[in-house]
Amino acid sequence: MQIPSLPVSDSPASVQFDFATGLFTPFVDVVERRVNDLQEMFHDQAAVGELLAGDNPVVYEIRYHPFLTTTSDMGLGVTRIYPGQIGIEYYMTKGHFHERTDQPEIYFCVRGEGFLLLETRAGDFEAVPWKAGTITHIPPLWAHRVVNTGTDLLVFVASYHLAAGHDYAPILARGFAQIVVEQEGVPQLVPNPRRR
Repeated sequence: MQIPSLPVSDSPASVQFDFATGLFTPFVDVVERRVNDLQEMFHDQAAVGELLAGDNPVVYEIRYHPFLTTTSDMGLGVTRIYPGQIGIEYYMTKGHFHERTDQPEIYFCVRGEGFLLLETRAGDFEAVPWKAGTITHIPPLWAHRVVNTGTDLLVFVASYHLAAGHDYAPILARGFAQIVVEQEGVPQLVPNPRRR
């Protein structure tokens, strides 16, 4: 698949990943998501408002590198989720389905701890405990979101087809079946109040 404005190379290509920082070079693009980019995703809107009235911190960032050839469209993404909470809910990624229903993805947690939340449109839900070294295959038709429950960065590597696309609308509208919150000092999965 040819995607305009991105380089195409039929030669082997490599990037260099730094396990200590969770950064790699070279990368083509970086996307930074702050509280204001995710405000509708969190349950405690009063806590969101307090943060937005202050410094609007970075929740996570993603660095991308496409590996485009004349016959393929692999992409690499590395996400770094900062430790933190909004109210009692832990920092998390936006979460998405793929626009194309035949597209899987592979996530590899290389640092930190948390959960990978997975859900189908039919309502099947799974929460996979995550720590460094966990590799998860995300089948087509499963939405996915990563939650950082630790006190350090959570870093994961994603491998996917660029043609998969992102569908954020269902997650924006309803969230996942469960949210991850701190209760008595430990992470807990609880039913999403938005689903009542």
